[in-house]
Amino acid sequence: MMTKMTLREKRSGIRLDTVDDPDRRDFMSFCGVLAFFRASIFYAVIFVVAVLFIFSMITVKVSRLTIAVTVFAGIIGYLFFLLVYSGHSRRQTIKRFDKYQQIVKEQRSDLKILEEIYEKEERDSHGQQEKTIDRNDWNEDRPGDKEPNQ
Repeated sequence: MMTKMTLREKRSGIRLDTVDDPDRRDFMSFCGVLAFFRASIFYAVIFVVAVLFIFSMITVKVSRLTIAVTVFAGIIGYLFFLLVYSGHSRRQTIKRFDKYQQIVKEQRSDLKILEEIYEKEERDSHGQQEKTIDRNDWNEDRPGDKEPNQ
Protein backbone atom coordinates (compact mmCIF):
# COMPACT_ATOMS: atom_id res chain seq x y z
CA MET A 1 0.00 0.00 0.00
CA MET A 2 2.80 2.41 0.93
CA THR A 3 4.57 1.76 -2.37
CA LYS A 4 1.36 2.47 -4.24
CA MET A 5 0.92 5.78 -2.42
CA THR A 6 4.53 6.80 -2.97
CA LEU A 7 4.35 6.01 -6.68
CA ARG A 8 1.10 7.97 -7.03
CA GLU A 9 2.63 10.95 -5.27
CA LYS A 10 5.74 10.74 -7.45
CA ARG A 11 3.67 10.54 -10.64
CA SER A 12 1.50 13.46 -9.66
CA GLY A 13 4.46 15.62 -8.74
CA ILE A 14 2.51 17.09 -5.86
CA ARG A 15 3.46 16.66 -2.22
CA LEU A 16 0.28 16.20 -0.28
CA ASP A 17 0.05 17.18 3.35
CA THR A 18 -2.99 17.80 5.49
CA VAL A 19 -1.50 21.19 6.38
CA ASP A 20 -0.88 22.08 2.74
CA ASP A 21 -4.46 21.84 1.51
CA PRO A 22 -5.50 25.13 -0.13
CA ASP A 23 -9.08 25.84 -0.97
CA ARG A 24 -10.16 26.77 -4.48
CA ARG A 25 -10.00 30.53 -3.93
CA ASP A 26 -6.41 30.42 -2.64
CA PHE A 27 -5.33 28.13 -5.44
CA MET A 28 -6.95 30.30 -8.12
CA SER A 29 -5.53 33.52 -6.62
CA PHE A 30 -2.01 32.19 -6.51
CA CYS A 31 -2.16 30.83 -10.05
CA GLY A 32 -3.80 34.05 -11.27
CA VAL A 33 -0.98 36.20 -9.90
CA LEU A 34 1.57 33.80 -11.32
CA ALA A 35 -0.14 33.88 -14.73
CA PHE A 36 -0.22 37.69 -14.69
CA PHE A 37 3.52 37.96 -14.15
CA ARG A 38 4.27 35.19 -16.60
CA ALA A 39 2.11 36.84 -19.28
CA SER A 40 3.64 40.27 -18.62
CA ILE A 41 7.18 39.02 -18.98
CA PHE A 42 6.35 36.96 -22.05
CA TYR A 43 4.58 39.88 -23.74
CA ALA A 44 7.35 42.35 -22.86
CA VAL A 45 9.99 40.12 -24.44
CA ILE A 46 7.93 39.53 -27.59
CA PHE A 47 7.03 43.22 -27.87
CA VAL A 48 10.61 44.41 -27.51
CA VAL A 49 11.86 41.88 -30.08
CA ALA A 50 9.07 42.83 -32.51
CA VAL A 51 9.67 46.59 -32.10
CA LEU A 52 13.42 46.18 -32.57
CA PHE A 53 12.85 44.09 -35.67
CA ILE A 54 10.34 46.53 -37.16
CA PHE A 55 12.45 49.63 -36.42
CA SER A 56 15.67 48.08 -37.65
CA MET A 57 14.34 46.48 -40.85
CA ILE A 58 11.36 48.47 -41.99
CA THR A 59 11.56 52.03 -40.72
CA VAL A 60 14.46 54.20 -41.48
CA LYS A 61 13.37 57.31 -39.65
CA VAL A 62 11.89 57.12 -36.15
CA SER A 63 9.80 60.10 -35.11
CA ARG A 64 7.94 60.95 -31.94
CA LEU A 65 4.64 60.09 -33.59
CA THR A 66 5.93 56.64 -34.57
CA ILE A 67 7.12 56.01 -31.02
CA ALA A 68 3.79 57.21 -29.55
CA VAL A 69 1.77 55.00 -31.92
CA THR A 70 4.02 52.03 -31.15
CA VAL A 71 3.65 52.51 -27.39
CA PHE A 72 -0.13 52.93 -27.70
CA ALA A 73 -0.40 49.81 -29.90
CA GLY A 74 1.81 47.96 -27.40
CA ILE A 75 -0.44 48.88 -24.47
CA ILE A 76 -3.63 47.91 -26.34
CA GLY A 77 -1.95 44.69 -27.49
CA TYR A 78 -0.83 43.98 -23.93
CA LEU A 79 -4.35 44.39 -22.53
CA PHE A 80 -5.80 42.12 -25.23
CA PHE A 81 -3.04 39.53 -24.74
CA LEU A 82 -3.52 39.64 -20.97
CA LEU A 83 -7.26 39.08 -21.36
CA VAL A 84 -6.79 36.07 -23.65
CA TYR A 85 -3.93 34.59 -21.62
CA SER A 86 -5.81 35.04 -18.33
CA GLY A 87 -8.83 33.17 -19.68
CA HIS A 88 -6.67 30.33 -20.95
CA SER A 89 -4.70 30.21 -17.72
CA ARG A 90 -7.89 30.18 -15.63
CA ARG A 91 -9.24 27.17 -17.52
CA GLN A 92 -5.94 25.34 -17.08
CA THR A 93 -5.86 26.23 -13.39
CA ILE A 94 -9.38 24.90 -12.84
CA LYS A 95 -8.40 21.61 -14.50
CA ARG A 96 -5.25 21.42 -12.40
CA PHE A 97 -7.18 22.13 -9.18
CA ASP A 98 -9.76 19.45 -9.98
CA LYS A 99 -6.96 16.97 -10.65
CA TYR A 100 -5.27 18.02 -7.41
CA GLN A 101 -8.50 17.52 -5.47
CA GLN A 102 -8.96 14.06 -6.99
CA ILE A 103 -5.41 13.11 -6.00
CA VAL A 104 -6.04 14.42 -2.47
CA LYS A 105 -9.23 12.32 -2.17
CA GLU A 106 -7.45 9.18 -3.36
CA GLN A 107 -4.50 9.87 -1.08
CA ARG A 108 -6.74 10.40 1.94
CA SER A 109 -8.66 7.20 1.29
CA ASP A 110 -5.36 5.29 0.95
CA LEU A 111 -4.08 6.90 4.15
CA LYS A 112 -7.31 5.94 5.93
CA ILE A 113 -6.87 2.31 4.86
CA LEU A 114 -3.22 2.38 5.90
CA GLU A 115 -4.11 3.92 9.26
CA GLU A 116 -6.68 1.16 9.85
CA ILE A 117 -4.04 -1.46 9.02
CA TYR A 118 -1.58 0.14 11.45
CA GLU A 119 -4.22 0.38 14.17
CA LYS A 120 -5.14 -3.29 13.67
CA GLU A 121 -1.48 -4.32 13.85
CA GLU A 122 -1.02 -2.24 16.97
CA ARG A 123 -4.11 -3.75 18.63
CA ASP A 124 -2.92 -7.24 17.71
CA SER A 125 0.62 -6.61 19.00
CA HIS A 126 -0.67 -5.06 22.23
CA GLY A 127 -3.05 -7.97 22.66
CA GLN A 128 -0.13 -10.40 22.39
CA GLN A 129 1.94 -8.36 24.84
CA GLU A 130 -0.91 -8.23 27.37
CA LYS A 131 -1.34 -12.02 27.20
CA THR A 132 2.36 -12.60 27.86
CA ILE A 133 2.36 -10.05 30.67
CA ASP A 134 -0.67 -11.70 32.26
CA ARG A 135 1.02 -15.12 32.16
CA ASN A 136 4.22 -13.71 33.65
CA ASP A 137 2.27 -12.03 36.46
CA TRP A 138 0.95 -15.39 37.66
CA ASN A 139 4.39 -16.98 37.58
CA GLU A 140 6.24 -14.18 39.36
CA ASP A 141 6.32 -13.85 43.08
CA ARG A 142 4.47 -10.94 44.49
CA PRO A 143 6.46 -8.57 46.71
CA GLY A 144 4.22 -9.13 49.75
CA ASP A 145 4.24 -12.96 49.57
CA LYS A 146 7.84 -13.58 50.60
CA GLU A 147 10.10 -11.88 53.03
CA PRO A 148 13.18 -10.27 51.56
CA ASN A 149 16.52 -12.07 51.85
CA GLN A 150 18.70 -10.69 54.58
